[in-house]
Amino acid sequence: MLKKKSSVLICIEGHKDKNLVVPTLIVKNLKNIALSVSALIVTLVGSLIYMAHKQEKELNSQYEATLNQVNQKNRQLTLKKNETERGILEAKKSFDKIDSTLAIINQKMKNRGLKTIALQNAGGPVEPDEENIDLLSEYYEEALKDLDNKLSNLPIGIPHQGKITSKFGYRANPFTNRGREMHSGVDLKGNTGDPIKATASGKVTFSGYDGEYGNVVKVQHKNGYETRYAHLSKTKVKKGDKIDAGKTVGLLGSTGRSTGPHLHYEILKDDKKINPEKYFRL
Repeated sequence: MLKKKSSVLICIEGHKDKNLVVPTLIVKNLKNIALSVSALIVTLVGSLIYMAHKQEKELNSQYEATLNQVNQKNRQLTLKKNETERGILEAKKSFDKIDSTLAIINQKMKNRGLKTIALQNAGGPVEPDEENIDLLSEYYEEALKDLDNKLSNLPIGIPHQGKITSKFGYRANPFTNRGREMHSGVDLKGNTGDPIKATASGKVTFSGYDGEYGNVVKVQHKNGYETRYAHLSKTKVKKGDKIDAGKTVGLLGSTGRSTGPHLHYEILKDDKKINPEKYFRL
């Protein structure tokens, strides 16, 4: 059938007519062929549109899934950040309590002529354990309170910052420079009227004139300790007073057995006189 040919005249305006020879079968079925080609083109175009739409939906789904993951991660990070900020705030409050207690201790130590507590050659980032920060804070707070209580009742520190003119132990008689006598305390040189401060918290058991001591204040402390502040020009407390470490108990003078203005300072442990210099530093 393809051997039969038909002549098709193609006329294009402005151009020379052309005569095209094609199989007769094609001419007879030209309409059907055109419809088939059109259907094929429509099918291809439709398939392309469908595939593009499907791919777009898949991309949108992937985008939404990824966006949800990002949003969820952001929410988790926000929650974690808020928890961390709360943890840091709680840690700061806890350590503020510790700092406050330490500041109180240091102030008391200053009042007693001692150096304050501080870390030397230390540093580095602080990474508090958020789960145990409250327990850790309570532990240190209680430890510092216990330390404060012990320091308050222990006669450490210096009642007057004057130079030591006579140490604890045997010495020559200060009036004759002859013989030897037992000196039961430490003499600190100063000016008449200088304030004399208690080295520990306690209860005043005596305040007044007592022979060779002159004007003297005697303070009883816990754990069997007693301190005595002698040769005062004036006492500033009375018997029965409860006083804190650093309290002014009297004014420096030269009453009693004295060669000049100074403080005679004694420490007793279980009624036995001991060397006060051992308690001048923490």
